[in-house]
Amino acid sequence: MELDLLSLIRSLALLSLSAVGLDACGAAPTPPTTVAAAPIVSPQATRPVVSASEPRPKTNEEAAAPVVSASAASAVGPVLPPPLPQGTRVLHIGDSMAGALGIELNRQLKEHGVKGTLRFETASFIPTWAWGETLPSALAELNPDLVLITLGMNELKIQDPAQRTKTIRKLVARIGDRPCVWISPPPLASGTNELTTIIRENCPPCAYMDTDEVYPDMPRLGDHVHPTYPARMEWAKRVIDWLAEHRDPNGARPWSFHPGTVGPTPSAAPQG
Repeated sequence: MELDLLSLIRSLALLSLSAVGLDACGAAPTPPTTVAAAPIVSPQATRPVVSASEPRPKTNEEAAAPVVSASAASAVGPVLPPPLPQGTRVLHIGDSMAGALGIELNRQLKEHGVKGTLRFETASFIPTWAWGETLPSALAELNPDLVLITLGMNELKIQDPAQRTKTIRKLVARIGDRPCVWISPPPLASGTNELTTIIRENCPPCAYMDTDEVYPDMPRLGDHVHPTYPARMEWAKRVIDWLAEHRDPNGARPWSFHPGTVGPTPSAAPQG
């Protein structure tokens, strides 16, 4: 009995030890402690962040520069000449070419507030106006601020255009000290003499407007001489543009011209 009791005690002891070992092996492992890593901060990260919607600071040069708005920049364009002197009167004389230009020219002058008067004779010549009474009569009646002359078309075929030198000077002298412009006849397709050169050299103190330069290749009617009706409108517009460009708004008179517009006055005085 003692032996059996002793064996039983030993068996119970071994069973207890086995149970303890089983508890140790079957227990859930203790979860490891998690330590968050400190963030790595680069030197660039310490700088202030500027979003795309925020403007960057201006440099001293940019801050000092004048600000021009887009609307103001788009408004900058070519500088236009001053308007024509409103309330002034323009007298236009000449042959049939003056008639072709003058009717439309007067209409456009009126749009600018300028009064235009046209006096022309179809089959007339430079001597007609230099020696006749039509010009002095019109000057006395109208007292114009500006005189336009369109003469010479009927003399572009004369053999000796230099014979008109004295007549040109006589006509200009009759105008007096009023501002005046001689509008040259457009060249003929069949060829011309040197009359326009004679006019240019002898018409000062009147200014000289070269029609072939102002309106080259002017369209003509079937007679190959006079301009078409649309061309008359364009010619008149170009004449007004020329007058506006060459007029000196700060001159002594409303129709004074910029220096250099009028050529040198011929030295010899006209005779007769």
